[in-house]
Amino acid sequence: MKKELEDLRRKVAGLEMECERLQESLRQSEERFFKVFHTSPNMMAIHTLGGGRFVDLNEAAASFGGFKREDLIGQTLADRGLIEDPSLQEVVDRELQRAGRVHNLETKLRAKNGEMHTVLFSADPITLDNEPCLLTVSVDITEREEKTEALERAKDYLNRIINCIGDPIFVKDRDHRFILLNDAMCAFIGTPREELLGVAEMPLTVAKPLWEQEEALFETGKETITEDEFPLAENGPRIMMTKKSLLIDKNGNKQIVGVLRDVTEYKRLEAQFRQAQKMEAIGVLAGGVAHDFNNLLSVINGYSELALQNLAHDSPIRSSVQKIMRAGQSAAALTSQLLAFGRKQILQPEILDLNDIIAQMSSMLRRIIRESIELVAIPQPGLGAIHADPGQIQQIVMNLAVNARDAMLQGGHLTLETANVHFDEEYIGKHPEAKAGSYVMLAISDDGIGMDAATQARIFEPFFTTKEKGKGTGLGLATVYGIVKQSNGFIWVYSEPGKGTTFKVYFPRVEGGVPRLTGESPSGPGAQGVETVLIAEDQPAVRALAAHVLREQGYTALEASNGQEALEMAAKYAGEIHLVLTDVIMPGMSGATLVSRLAAVRPGIKSLYISGYTDNAIVHSGMLDSGVAFLQKPFTIESLACKVREVLDS
Repeated sequence: MKKELEDLRRKVAGLEMECERLQESLRQSEERFFKVFHTSPNMMAIHTLGGGRFVDLNEAAASFGGFKREDLIGQTLADRGLIEDPSLQEVVDRELQRAGRVHNLETKLRAKNGEMHTVLFSADPITLDNEPCLLTVSVDITEREEKTEALERAKDYLNRIINCIGDPIFVKDRDHRFILLNDAMCAFIGTPREELLGVAEMPLTVAKPLWEQEEALFETGKETITEDEFPLAENGPRIMMTKKSLLIDKNGNKQIVGVLRDVTEYKRLEAQFRQAQKMEAIGVLAGGVAHDFNNLLSVINGYSELALQNLAHDSPIRSSVQKIMRAGQSAAALTSQLLAFGRKQILQPEILDLNDIIAQMSSMLRRIIRESIELVAIPQPGLGAIHADPGQIQQIVMNLAVNARDAMLQGGHLTLETANVHFDEEYIGKHPEAKAGSYVMLAISDDGIGMDAATQARIFEPFFTTKEKGKGTGLGLATVYGIVKQSNGFIWVYSEPGKGTTFKVYFPRVEGGVPRLTGESPSGPGAQGVETVLIAEDQPAVRALAAHVLREQGYTALEASNGQEALEMAAKYAGEIHLVLTDVIMPGMSGATLVSRLAAVRPGIKSLYISGYTDNAIVHSGMLDSGVAFLQKPFTIESLACKVREVLDS
């Protein structure tokens, strides 16, 4: 019996020790709970189950509403005005019945400053002092929500900005998947945004060049600017300049941001500008060569003409001299075309009606085209007037007509059309060589073989020709180009292989006047005289030729090699000097300066300029000043004698 009592005592002692251990563990657990409870930065509270009255709450919960902890014990959230929605308790009760707990219920609580904050409210049933209670945790997510809203606003703001940009913009991840596109990019690809976001598939013609460049960028990280041609279905081939940069976030993830710009039109305008620069440079060279060559041709042709006058008709060398003269005349025609191309031809403009010129040339045009080609004229009634050299306009029509004829080997229609047109700023934005204003258009069209783009790019270059060897000099269209430009106009060509060609020439429209054509200068025996002519010419051979011709015609010729020498000679000469014949361009003193200074000391002296080159002394933009007498080099004996007589008799 004693032993049994001892065993029972030991068991009771063990149970007492286990009870003490459990109580200590419970005490420590409660101590940890309340330490976490009271020190947590989140709002924690214990409420009565059902009534929702505070049993306990931590400092974070009390200070949120601006109260002391003891002021809230036994109160509800509604009692203290901490909630805006009075049905919150009902919502919590229903959720407890349904799920046994409340998890992340989003609601509003009023802070001590009176502002409503958004919180995530969670609740779990617990037993406290044998009473059922509710442990609640509320996390203030107002700042997070504000940041989220700010982020959404920023995204919306960004989308609005990039969608206002006309250039395509995109962002891709490392797998080439789109994560951002603007409207312009979607339109460029031709696919809705929802079908592009998050996918890497694109039309192959668009994707391939982009992907190849992106892979290189992912590897090197170096920003790239490239130009690529995209054969888009709707707008045809487009040249796009693409700038791409690499973005790396804090986690090391790589993305590419790209901006595309359509430079197709810019490239076209750039090509036109380069072509204009090239033509300008060639024109300067051609004009300079023609100027020097004209002095040589004046001597060659002049002395050939003198030799023929002094040779007997049965002379054995007469035929050879004639051949020299014909070659010189052909060379003179070539230099005239080079001067026209280089815009160095001196023009004598008049007020003209293009309809009259076409009507007057129709008979001649019919003679130069084949019978299989029908000439069609479409003149616009009430056509505006232009200010141009009539001979040069005739040359434009003739050269373009011959060109059209040679393109229609099987026959067709040669159409000449005129019209009044006006160009605004939008038009000249696409045609940089043009200027805004009113123009008169001359269009010459054919049904011929047409031209490809490569040929069209070179047709106005001197000596470029598509004709067989020996059938063209390559100066016809170059001459047209130069005349048009010197007349302040511009010219366009429209052509496709097999679909014919149209040249459209535009001249500035001017207020009208009476259109007239220049008459011929007098010629024949009446060109002789007895007056005194002072010749100022720096080229000895040209000066000697002019003096010889004038003396043969009965004139007294005084020779000076430059302007200063001519002034000194005029001061010493006792007799009357009736005319000064001067080159426009001379070293030391121009012809215009010489004429002005001679007029001061010899009132009434007349002047005649000779030159193979344009110069601002007597012309403006290639147009001969009104009242100025001029003779173009190379001149013939007859043209020199007739022009001198004409000026003296004027």
